[in-house]
Amino acid sequence: MIRSFAALAAGLLCLSACQTSYTSAYRSTAPVTLQRQSLPPQAQAIPGEHVVRLQPGADPATFARQHGLSLVMPVGLNMYIFKGAAPFQVLSQDARVQWAEPNLRISLPPENGRPAPAPPPLMARADQPNDPFLPVQYGFSITGTDQIWRQQPGSPEVIVAVIDSGIDGQHPEFEGQLVPGFDFTLKPPAPGGNVDGYGHGTHVAGVIGARTHNGIGIAGVAPGCKLMPVRIFNDFGHSESGRSAAAVIWAVDHGAKVINASWGSPMEGQASKEAYQYALAHDVVFVAAAGNSGNNEPKYPGASEEAIGVSATNDIDGWASFSTFGDWIDLAAPGKGILSTYPLNKGNGYRIMEGTSMAAPFVTAAAALVRSQYPQLNHQQVRAQLERTAKDVIMNGKDKYAGHGRVDMARAVREAPGR
Repeated sequence: MIRSFAALAAGLLCLSACQTSYTSAYRSTAPVTLQRQSLPPQAQAIPGEHVVRLQPGADPATFARQHGLSLVMPVGLNMYIFKGAAPFQVLSQDARVQWAEPNLRISLPPENGRPAPAPPPLMARADQPNDPFLPVQYGFSITGTDQIWRQQPGSPEVIVAVIDSGIDGQHPEFEGQLVPGFDFTLKPPAPGGNVDGYGHGTHVAGVIGARTHNGIGIAGVAPGCKLMPVRIFNDFGHSESGRSAAAVIWAVDHGAKVINASWGSPMEGQASKEAYQYALAHDVVFVAAAGNSGNNEPKYPGASEEAIGVSATNDIDGWASFSTFGDWIDLAAPGKGILSTYPLNKGNGYRIMEGTSMAAPFVTAAAALVRSQYPQLNHQQVRAQLERTAKDVIMNGKDKYAGHGRVDMARAVREAPGR
């Protein structure tokens, strides 16, 4: 299983306390030693920015002033983003520092896809939603959502955090669907998240929780659940590792039961690792896209052991050739040619896109439905239910392309856990 903690600095010095072992990242007062390591070629550090975890009780403002740094923002769990010229050698001599690492750039894929066509004539059926685009939504039927959409649309008590570029709160498909969120792209970060200047987050959110059977647009998989918009990507699709970690912690602290992370980085930093572990420690299901490289280079958080890593399939349950693969893949879901919501100011409000970013929300929605149907299950049991009931596709048994198989909403909801 390739789920390792990657190297932490390119041309920078990183504290050797940043190691694969979670417990080894902590120290008492002994100064840490330094080692020179290299970032993966695709990883980019933000010049002069560090994510630092301080000892409990240490004052970040005092720490920043004494080292000539500016405090950019708190991350949570005694972690902070600092900016300034102070090298790691200096920080390492301060007994208040548990570990430090570069703040890395992360970006969404370039906007892709095509505008949604005019909806085809809807052949009205009493047992199916009346959303006009439903015939184009192969993911709704191939995952078995069409079999259980009335039985289990999701519970409003199950809040799904979409950590992404925001959700267009003006879109009619999200009327009554959103709970208060947060916008980490603002300086300083502030409540919000219900705007989306890039489009990615709105598309992801529609798969999970667009209104269903409302006579317009598309049908979401878990429309009875609530969506929490947590915006970390700006209008150009750019963010950073420190803010993504802060977003995970914020979502957990504000009631999310499932988190969707349709983004990735070629490395996993310690701040991110601790945020993901925090989510699991608070019984949150964490779902992440595997990546769109078409090769076996792991992307995080999709390859993180804390996440349910999701690859993409097509409309005949075949492997989508753009999908990243590897033995860290846990589940697969439709990700090729997915029709979903899009910001109203970018067209007609709907768009067809593809990627593991579109596959992950199917699994996120499935987790939300299982949490709604079986509220007694913890995050590990929810994960086990999804894996056990998945349809074996592509290769026999667990494989590097689809993991345990393509998610099956009907079986996950209908079959009693542990059967």
